[in-house]
Amino acid sequence: MATRRSRAGALLLLFSGVLSLHAQTKTDAAAGAQTFSRNCAGCHGADGRGGERAPNIATNRLISDRSAEDLEAVVQNGVAGKGMPGFGYLGAQGVSDVVAYLRVLQGKDIVLKTTGDPAAGKALFFGKAACARCHMVKGAGGFLGPDLSAYASGITNEEIRLDIMEPDRRLQPMYTVAELILPNGTSLSGAVRAEDNFTITIQTNEGAFRTFAKASLRSVRHTGHSVMPNDYATRLSSEDFEDLISYLVVTASDAPPRPARRRRP
Repeated sequence: MATRRSRAGALLLLFSGVLSLHAQTKTDAAAGAQTFSRNCAGCHGADGRGGERAPNIATNRLISDRSAEDLEAVVQNGVAGKGMPGFGYLGAQGVSDVVAYLRVLQGKDIVLKTTGDPAAGKALFFGKAACARCHMVKGAGGFLGPDLSAYASGITNEEIRLDIMEPDRRLQPMYTVAELILPNGTSLSGAVRAEDNFTITIQTNEGAFRTFAKASLRSVRHTGHSVMPNDYATRLSSEDFEDLISYLVVTASDAPPRPARRRRP
């Protein structure tokens, strides 16, 4: 009887210890949001979709498909040679909280419901809406704009709608338009791909890259607008929007996940 009691007591202590450990490692996304704002947003952007100094970690499928353990290791140790420092000083709890907030930005808890016809949306993408002139989906389409294969992963339908209707609302430098006046007086416009004090490189709508010495140009004007057309609100019907959004959501859900990273023994 005494032996049974001692075993029961040991099991109770072990169970209590497991509960205590779980409580200690419970994540707090709200605390993670504050830490993210102080330490990560400056490079990755407030919404995690990237900036001039760091990549998109919110909607990039290669990032969002990684396990929480992998992401915590990256935050803890940084990425050598990529300009990503380690944040081990945050402690295990702080690192876990940041990853918990990143999962919020990635929309891991969002369940998207679509009301449109994905097949009709695909026809729009490659036809009337002409999205494929600039954007690629699963290897098909253009390359002037970003690849949209996994774009709709973890964002709401309304965000997708706004991104289509208001392309300047989250404008990134590499997709802004510059208008150049060449030495012979002709004008040329395109997306700014690289620029420094002496040269500017643009990509034209035809996909050609052109580099110019600024001193040779009559003028350079940055328009502050995206290469994406801003008239979709009038060009597409509400039904068209629903179909196009449905196509993007279904496409993102079918995007292949990142293979699990092998660990060294």
